[in-house]
Amino acid sequence: MMDEIGIGALGVAVIAGLISLLGLIIGKEQKISEFRHVWIDDLRKCMIDYLVYINAISDIIRARPEQDETRQKELAECYKSLNTASDGIFFRVNENEESSKSLIKSMELFEKIASENRKLTPENIKRIEKHFRKSAKSLLKLEWERVKKGEKIYTITKNIVLTSIILSIFSIIYLFYTDKNEIYIDYKHNLYIKSLIEL
Repeated sequence: MMDEIGIGALGVAVIAGLISLLGLIIGKEQKISEFRHVWIDDLRKCMIDYLVYINAISDIIRARPEQDETRQKELAECYKSLNTASDGIFFRVNENEESSKSLIKSMELFEKIASENRKLTPENIKRIEKHFRKSAKSLLKLEWERVKKGEKIYTITKNIVLTSIILSIFSIIYLFYTDKNEIYIDYKHNLYIKSLIEL
């Protein structure tokens, strides 16, 4: 009877420990997911700002003559905001991934035409903008998939812990069942010996 209680207590302790570990991992995963959500939202905002300011610069160049003072101030503000958005994108992406490489390539093309004001035409912008949007959508989709799937360490640990819990439950059942059988066999053996003695 004491062995059964010991096995049961050990089993419960192991399962409780594994469930606690899983709880800690899930808590950490939720925090990481929250940070990644914010990171994705900030990246999306930078991408939108980037396109807005590229188009704004093009509009100012076409709408105002070169000598206009207002034009120079507006261009300076737009270029400053464009650079902020550009850095915001660049420092948030992994430049070794294909979707990021594609986005960075689009930004390089924008920079190339922005180096000469006369090249910043709506036609040139639209052509690059199409590639930029496609790359941006692909990158954002990839990041959302990561959020849904969870971090690699979380997924691996979760699978290990769940497998351990299942194995622990089966082990307890097996040990408990084996112990019961041994008690039953001992009981039958004792009865048999007792009957022999009585003869």
